[in-house]
Amino acid sequence: MPRAKRLIRKRFVEGTTEVLEFELEETLLRGRGILGVALELRTREDWVRLWARWRDTIMPKALEHRPGKRPFAMYVVGEIPPQPVVIEPPKCNGFFKLYVPAHNGTGQWFYDYPEPYMEPEAVFLREIGVVDAAEWKRYLAKKRRGYGPYRGPDDLDGYTLEVGLHQ
Repeated sequence: MPRAKRLIRKRFVEGTTEVLEFELEETLLRGRGILGVALELRTREDWVRLWARWRDTIMPKALEHRPGKRPFAMYVVGEIPPQPVVIEPPKCNGFFKLYVPAHNGTGQWFYDYPEPYMEPEAVFLREIGVVDAAEWKRYLAKKRRGYGPYRGPDDLDGYTLEVGLHQ
């Protein structure tokens, strides 16, 4: 049976072709790729460099499919202040946290805890003025519709990785 031809968006930059790797895209989007952090995103400067390169590819899809949320890279590079932890969770938990070092010897922890340990991301972004009224309505509509059955920790809320686009 013939397979569908893959359509991968490519960027043509100064005579070369760049393709956004799915591991890197997932890491910039959620902070939790398998190899993205280990191989390419070791310091804050790496995050800034790669986010600047791929921001225009990731942001439109992220805003469309994930209302009330922003890519993890925006927090790391400093476009949005990190979300505060409201209540410290128990020490033995499976929640996500990531330490991003900088070249000057400093670093910062970034957290992705569920409620009640952190307020919902959409509420935080609305309080600081990042989410506007139209996006807030889309967020509430998606929340009312529900997210369907649990699809595991790798669910991207309908966001399709570039490598997953088919013709």
